[in-house]
Amino acid sequence: MCAYFRASNKPLLMARSGIVFKDTTVKVTTEKLPKSLIALQIEIDRDQFERSLDQAARRLSQKFPIQGFRPGKAPRFIIERTFGREALIEEATEELINTGYRKAIKQENIEVVGPPNLDKIHSIEPFVFTVHVPVPPTVTLPDYRSIHVPLEVEPITDEMVEAALEQIREKHLTLQELDEPRPAQQGDQLQVRLKTEIEGEEEEATEEQSEEAADDSEAKAETAADTEQTDDEEEEEEDDEIENEGSEETLPLEPNRLVPELYEGLIGTSVGEKKTIVAVLPEDHHEESLRGKKITFHVEILDIKRRIVPAWEELPALESFNGTFEEFRAHVRENLANQERKRAEQEQLNAYIEQLVEQTTFDIPDVMIRDVAHSMLHEQEQQFARYGITLDQVLQYRGVTHDQAVEELIPEAEKQVKVTLALSEVIKQEGITVGEDEIEAEIQTILESYDEKQRPQVERTLRGQLRSSVANVVLDKKLRARLSAIASGNSTDTSDSSPAAPDAEGATDVTNSDEPVSRSSNEA
Repeated sequence: MCAYFRASNKPLLMARSGIVFKDTTVKVTTEKLPKSLIALQIEIDRDQFERSLDQAARRLSQKFPIQGFRPGKAPRFIIERTFGREALIEEATEELINTGYRKAIKQENIEVVGPPNLDKIHSIEPFVFTVHVPVPPTVTLPDYRSIHVPLEVEPITDEMVEAALEQIREKHLTLQELDEPRPAQQGDQLQVRLKTEIEGEEEEATEEQSEEAADDSEAKAETAADTEQTDDEEEEEEDDEIENEGSEETLPLEPNRLVPELYEGLIGTSVGEKKTIVAVLPEDHHEESLRGKKITFHVEILDIKRRIVPAWEELPALESFNGTFEEFRAHVRENLANQERKRAEQEQLNAYIEQLVEQTTFDIPDVMIRDVAHSMLHEQEQQFARYGITLDQVLQYRGVTHDQAVEELIPEAEKQVKVTLALSEVIKQEGITVGEDEIEAEIQTILESYDEKQRPQVERTLRGQLRSSVANVVLDKKLRARLSAIASGNSTDTSDSSPAAPDAEGATDVTNSDEPVSRSSNEA
């Protein structure tokens, strides 16, 4: 008996219809458990227990007809004598638990956020059992208005402006075939087959790659044993290695675009030439793990073209800017300043939320976190499907089961749940709401980014199925504005925050409007 009713994650609310509880109460004892669980000890009264056995007897008679009686019509004492009282109790137990549980949560006015879990059946007569029920999480915020994070906006330098202008000019470059073959020179664009080897770097090979490496080692051992191999054959083998393992790349032959040794080594090369170039990456290299390391480039020149870039004075017209080049330069600087401020505001917001979550006390049911982990895996499944790949194929390739994949996502899911709960509590305490006029204003802002022909259809969608998403966009902006003010130490105003000025680009992306504000976006 006890083994049959072992605790499990299987939802209890799967009862068949049949038992009807009269308008009576069940005896319920509650106990608060960690992780937002409540233990409910429920006792069914004697009369209801007997009525349940009557219903169970009818079901058994229906399943296993008794000779001389129509299915479901055999008296209870005949059923009990034929199958035994224990069989009758076992038949009634599942429905007793389910119906008793529903009666208990209604009677005690308990809000649940997931399926209950049967913990124990204490006794049969009287019928007493305990279930663990997940209830809404509790969130205790710290003094969140005392959390301050400085806004660190980096100044825009002339070098940053020049680099941005150079990127814009590169966007409009054209490539021209050489009139006649010649060696590569500064300003050219090279199409190469390139293989790189970084000092001390070990490849993490898959099992298939490991087998290939083993085969390659055997081949090299045989080659080493062949004392008659000529220098020419060795060079051919090296060339074949570049051809087989290298990848095609495009390299602009400009001194500020390549490491010095690679740039100098490529100057003067010709189509068809193969070359090995060794360089030491500078200590200020953008990737910290590579600083000061020796890197070997195996290069084969496939093609050489001239890079034709527009003159600086042509950039305003090419970018549809109405003004002089100096005015365009000022425009670029202003854009860089706006981007830098948004970046700084987002970093400030992320740092504030991180501290907020660290200082908040949570009591969260595991089922809530697990549900988010399942949703995250489902999102991954949809992303894979866009490329014609199934989740099962990915899991098989990784060598993990579905349950293991969910477990891997639990830490990230827990972070997401905590951020959402903490921010929801801030919204509640700050009294941030969204009015209909604000939703309408946001819809109009979004519509302005569409042409006249598209607007009617887009407007119907925004006012219909995406209206809640638009409301989330407005709420997100107001929450961002409020958190930024608090983080900057300007938390005296507790009135309902006004939405931040809409970002023309971000405002149209209503499909992602329900993302938590802790994620990076263009809306700061």
